Amino acid sequence: MTGPNVQAGLRRAVWLLFLAAFACIFLVIGLRGHLDLSVRRVAFCALLALGAFALRRFLPLVDRLSPGRWRAVFGGGLALLLVLQLGSGFLLLQDLTTSPFDTEAVLRTATELAQGTVPALYNDYFASVDTNVFCMFVLYWMYRPVYLLTGATGPAWAMGLNALCLFIAAVCVCGAAGLLWGRRGKAAALVLCLIFLPYYIFTAFVYTDTMAAPLVAVSLWAFLALENRWGRLSRRARLLGCAGLGILVGAAFLMKGNALLLYPAFGVYLALRPGFWAGLRRAWRSALAALLLFCLGSAAVIFGFNTYKWNCGLLDLSLYDSMHTPTTHWIMMGLENDGAFNNESFAYTGRYSTIEEKKAANLARIRTNLEHLLSSPQSLAWLFFTKAETDWADGLYTAPQMVNLAPVQRTWLHEWFCVDGTHAGLTADFGQAVYWLLWASGFAAAVRGLLNRRRIGDHGLFFCTICLLGNLVFLTLWEANARYPFCYSCCLLLFGAALLAAPRSEEQGTFQ
Repeated sequence: MTGPNVQAGLRRAVWLLFLAAFACIFLVIGLRGHLDLSVRRVAFCALLALGAFALRRFLPLVDRLSPGRWRAVFGGGLALLLVLQLGSGFLLLQDLTTSPFDTEAVLRTATELAQGTVPALYNDYFASVDTNVFCMFVLYWMYRPVYLLTGATGPAWAMGLNALCLFIAAVCVCGAAGLLWGRRGKAAALVLCLIFLPYYIFTAFVYTDTMAAPLVAVSLWAFLALENRWGRLSRRARLLGCAGLGILVGAAFLMKGNALLLYPAFGVYLALRPGFWAGLRRAWRSALAALLLFCLGSAAVIFGFNTYKWNCGLLDLSLYDSMHTPTTHWIMMGLENDGAFNNESFAYTGRYSTIEEKKAANLARIRTNLEHLLSSPQSLAWLFFTKAETDWADGLYTAPQMVNLAPVQRTWLHEWFCVDGTHAGLTADFGQAVYWLLWASGFAAAVRGLLNRRRIGDHGLFFCTICLLGNLVFLTLWEANARYPFCYSCCLLLFGAALLAAPRSEEQGTFQ
């Protein structure tokens, strides 16, 4: 096989793996009786399918709008989304400084630092679990000038920042869709964002998942834009673009650990891109310089922030060596019981007094867990599908559970968006129907990829496929949690936008 044929075969293998893995996961969830195919949920699916069919027929009309009218329509849609998100945030407002969750440590510490108070309660927390420290500092950087100017550190400020993050994530999805399919792509993505309920329910849940969403989405958009315009950019613009992309991905990784998957996703995508290796041989020096600038951009953000964290004097991290929870702990926890968070695993790691002792104990228990799982295929399959169900089954990413942590006041919107609300079932059914529509769009793209009958913009969907497969592998090993895939929800929304906006014309044997 020639090089291009090898790449084509590997691309098909990726599409096949995506289709087989996730179709099998949803099939097993159904066989377990956990899909909940109620009449109302099926009716929502049918209505959404009809709506998608109608929208696909009428979307080409946006290409006939004058530039001014198009900007007014699209801008009006974005303004509506922002108003709805801010309205949801105010109606669902929570005082997370009193919440029974990690959000209390993050919000309380950020507000105390902003007020100039030395935080006394959660230094041990950030020494033990430092994955949330970047989120805390971002909130502190927002709260500090607000406090100096107004004397306020109320929950509405954090909610506003969080709603803005979710809005930016939606804007980036629209931008990426516009890059792939033009106006129709932007319009389709905007419609999907307007009916994507987690963008509203999560507005008052200020945490790493929501604040990482725009960073992952803008990284995806920036990467596709850089690739699309590479041949038209000057050498200086290319290098600056790579450095900027590195900064974005580094910030995303600091905010949420699974954003780390963007690094291998870029590599796999480029390695399978037609013409990449030939171009690399012709211009390897430029490619090496671009890679170096990308790595330097990421390193500058990651190491710069860690240096700031250790030297700013705002947190007492003197107990870090004795309290820090190593990465091995989360893998150990993900390979036992049902793979979700459990206090027993945390207590086990906490018994040991140094990081090295904790790592050694974790690795020993990981080996024991793996020996048990590999000796019992039934146990291995049970754990894999149980974790996969936790991670991928919920179309609302457990957002309704997060609404009721510490509400300032219960409002009528809680009856729709809160897990114990009067109309919570209706919300769950609609949200799940939208989620299934997005996954159906992804499966349709995978089938086209397998048949080598791709449409314009499918290269962007291929990158989304790699990202989601990377998350599947990561979450198979890591702690299971339905919120963790949320920051990659932009990938599913792009699948849906492709279903609505991608031209019907197919091109045999190409990689558009």
